[in-house]
Amino acid sequence: MVPWYHSIITKLTVAFIILILVIAGLSVFYTFGATKTALKETTRDELVALASVVATQIDGDILASLQPGDEETPGFIKIRDQLYAMQSSNSEILYLYTMRQTSEGFVFVVDGEYGIINDAAGIGELYETPTDEMETGLTVSVAEKEYMTDQWGTVISGYAPVKNAAGVVTGIVGVDMSAERVIERQDFIGSIIYLIMLIGIGITAVIIGIISKTMIRDIRALNDSAEKISTGDTNVLVTVVRNDEIGELASSFSRMVSSLKIMMMDEEP
Repeated sequence: MVPWYHSIITKLTVAFIILILVIAGLSVFYTFGATKTALKETTRDELVALASVVATQIDGDILASLQPGDEETPGFIKIRDQLYAMQSSNSEILYLYTMRQTSEGFVFVVDGEYGIINDAAGIGELYETPTDEMETGLTVSVAEKEYMTDQWGTVISGYAPVKNAAGVVTGIVGVDMSAERVIERQDFIGSIIYLIMLIGIGITAVIIGIISKTMIRDIRALNDSAEKISTGDTNVLVTVVRNDEIGELASSFSRMVSSLKIMMMDEEP
């Protein structure tokens, strides 16, 4: 009896599992990378769409009229309440706000959480880390290509221009989505991919095990027949029937047994 660690079934199973792991690993690496990129692009598209919709709801004339110290005016409160209501109605939105460009850079005008949280920005507060996408947002709706980290956290943002009644741009709307939210989506997709890979490996291992076990059974049957012949027993019946190389070996073995019987009969006096 061959030890299990020298068995063909063990060698075949291990070899196939290693092959499957390599192929599956490369596939998962490529698929997850492509999915991660696609998911980020989808998120950017969502931010562009959200910013565009919000921008159409903001009164550009009121936005242009707001100056530092106007946080208690009806115009400010109206826009603030609009922003906060839209932010609260969509769990994907982390922050919603408006900005405008000045000689000093981009400054906040209406923060959707002003008066609701302590660190909300007031009118005229300078944004310290402006991006090229903010500049582009004065013309067309756009989203950041990468995550940004500022005093409010790590986010990915989308912007859209706010216009007054005459069609003149008076500021931009900013929509922030938490990086953690995007990463959660990526992790969920990654978990699904890994689960599918593990199920596939399990099913493949079972199939390989069944096929290998059948092969070993037939090889052992041929080996048992050979051992009987080596002791002089020619009344051996080869019962292995297959359509592969093992089947051809069994047929050749059966013909050999028949030939031996004929030779032994001819040698008898």
